[in-house]
Amino acid sequence: MTELPEDLDIIPTDAGLLEKICADAESMLTEAKGDFFAQSMAIEVICKSFFEFNNPASADMFFKYVSKKFKITKKIFSDGLKALYDAAKKPKFAVKQDYIEDDDDPENKQGWFIRKNCYYFYQKEGGPVYGSNFIIEPLFHINSKTDNKRLVRIINEDGETKIIDIPSKNIISVEQFQAYVYNEGNFLWSAGKAQYLKILKFISKNFPMCNELKTLGWQREGFYAFANGIYDGTWQPVDEYGITTHNGKKYFSPAFSIVYSDVREDDDEYENDRYFVYNKAQCTFGQWSKLMINVYGTNAIIAMAFAIATTFRDLIYEKYKIFPHLFLFGEKQSGKSQLAWSLSNLFFHNLPAFNLNSGTHVGLSRKGSRGKNCIVWLDEYTNDIDPRRFQLVKAAYDGVGHEKGTMTQDSRTKTTKVNGGFVISGQYLPTLDDNALLTRACLLSFVRKKYTAEEMAQYEELKRLEVLGISSLVCDILDHRKVMEDHFAVVFSEIQEKLKNEMIYEKLPFDERLVRNYCCLLAPVKIILDSANPLEVNFTYAEMYSLVKHDISQMSKQISSSESISGFWNTVAFLLDEGKIQAGVDFKIHDTVKLSFTDKNGAEVLNKAFSPPEKHLYIRFSRVHPLYMEKHRQQTGKNGVDLVSILHYLKNHKSYIGNASQVRFDTSNTSAFVFKYGPSELNINLERTVRDSFSAAKEAASSEAEPLPKPEPTQQSVDFEPEPPF
Repeated sequence: MTELPEDLDIIPTDAGLLEKICADAESMLTEAKGDFFAQSMAIEVICKSFFEFNNPASADMFFKYVSKKFKITKKIFSDGLKALYDAAKKPKFAVKQDYIEDDDDPENKQGWFIRKNCYYFYQKEGGPVYGSNFIIEPLFHINSKTDNKRLVRIINEDGETKIIDIPSKNIISVEQFQAYVYNEGNFLWSAGKAQYLKILKFISKNFPMCNELKTLGWQREGFYAFANGIYDGTWQPVDEYGITTHNGKKYFSPAFSIVYSDVREDDDEYENDRYFVYNKAQCTFGQWSKLMINVYGTNAIIAMAFAIATTFRDLIYEKYKIFPHLFLFGEKQSGKSQLAWSLSNLFFHNLPAFNLNSGTHVGLSRKGSRGKNCIVWLDEYTNDIDPRRFQLVKAAYDGVGHEKGTMTQDSRTKTTKVNGGFVISGQYLPTLDDNALLTRACLLSFVRKKYTAEEMAQYEELKRLEVLGISSLVCDILDHRKVMEDHFAVVFSEIQEKLKNEMIYEKLPFDERLVRNYCCLLAPVKIILDSANPLEVNFTYAEMYSLVKHDISQMSKQISSSESISGFWNTVAFLLDEGKIQAGVDFKIHDTVKLSFTDKNGAEVLNKAFSPPEKHLYIRFSRVHPLYMEKHRQQTGKNGVDLVSILHYLKNHKSYIGNASQVRFDTSNTSAFVFKYGPSELNINLERTVRDSFSAAKEAASSEAEPLPKPEPTQQSVDFEPEPPF
């Protein structure tokens, strides 16, 4: 039998109350059967009930009964009751009258009171009953349609404190609340649902409303959010709970809240957010830009312009529904990755790149959406990456993110938006999908070189500053947002028109999309440099404009030479050299005086005159295209462009004239496609010269191969007489 304290006052037994305690106890154990947590809670409540009933003999008999019925060792009940008697030797509340001294509710209006960090509840009969060994302090209501939760502090009778977040849909359930708090340590709720709802009603009116910052970077409310604070013209760090205020509204950043401060690294869902932090730079923007140019040369000018444009990406995208990528291309150890680190460190604190070969598709999608108006660095690009990943990167140019269905009965979907500016680095030019990604990017090329001691010192200084943190420099760019909002559209249009007109006048090749891409970088720089408080960037707008014009011209030539059309014509030339096709049989070139044809719109053009005569290429696709497909497969292991697609491309090429229904070749009179021929049109040579007999004989004598077939006669346009209907 339980040993009782000698000085314990015994209250006479109340048979009715004893019967109720026993019935309630048996009911609790029946409901808790098979649930360890519920049984533990029930045993604690039973022991406290018998302790308050104060009849050890009745308790001992009841414990024998329930231990047999529910197969729970009697010692568990006896030890629990003994612990309560031991505590009574040093009573927190020596006599019953002590309940009133610290009572917060002497008139019993709310039905409960707090003493020594425990809740006590009044009964209709008898004294107050113990309800929990902790109290709840409301902190914040995190408002969200998808992740609504309450932030509370719980403090137990031993002074142990925890701050936890509980989903709002779970906090209204006493059972789920019990599980949440018990997960945090010695926090036990023993009262019933009615008592719990009294506490919940009382604290619910004391939850200040705040919004969680689910996307960092620029916010539509007019501030830039880092994980550790916000910038709205002045820097405001978060408090210990991760809360900051803007225009009277509160915002919650969980990454820097003490709620998650003791989470293990392998269980930290906000790990990546902790890279997106505000660090006061140990240099000015001008000092940083000077180091960038000294280390990376003229590539730094375009790179810094891209970083400036990215800071206003939402404005640019909202107006034109595009935002270009920055592609860093070059051999290993040429400096491309270090430049990418420098751009990334302007927004993040040493955040590693996303590897395009090992990262997941979902990871890439989330990477592009987590921060708004910031750099997203993607490394190790190759043309062999997962096609889905390639398409996602390509589509990011148009702001198209990952879309997935929701777990609902309707047809609703959820889209992960693209919010950042992509910096892509790799040793391979992105030539996939007919240069689709290359035309969506501004290209910077890198070559390996040796650096002087002074250049290395500049590099080390730049990296030292990056390690300390330079993200406050973004705020220097953000200070120009108002002038950017007011003038971007007008300045963009002016620059685009001027750039195209100059390139046409100077006969420089250009791609329309590339012009738009670079204008997205030129316009923000011009606006900032022309503002009342210009940034010190250590280059002039004229210098950048000259670089852009050169880059557009070079990229346009590169793209043109690697397009599907160019690949087709190069294969045709190769087939000619191999003797698989023949001049006069599969194609012919001559000066045209008059021509009847069907143009690309399907309109009939009769006897169009060319004065002076134009050199045209006539080609039979019914013969040439199958040979092209076969050769392309042999050379690349992949299928070439199908007939319908290649005809579509060719019909929209500037050299295309039309389809002539009757063209006389050496062996037939058939239809043919007609193109302007010349280096400024197709930029391909299908005219061959006859080798002299001495060279041919010498080559044949020095080779063990069979004699070469007699070459076709040279086709000279000046000797050609146009045939009907030309």
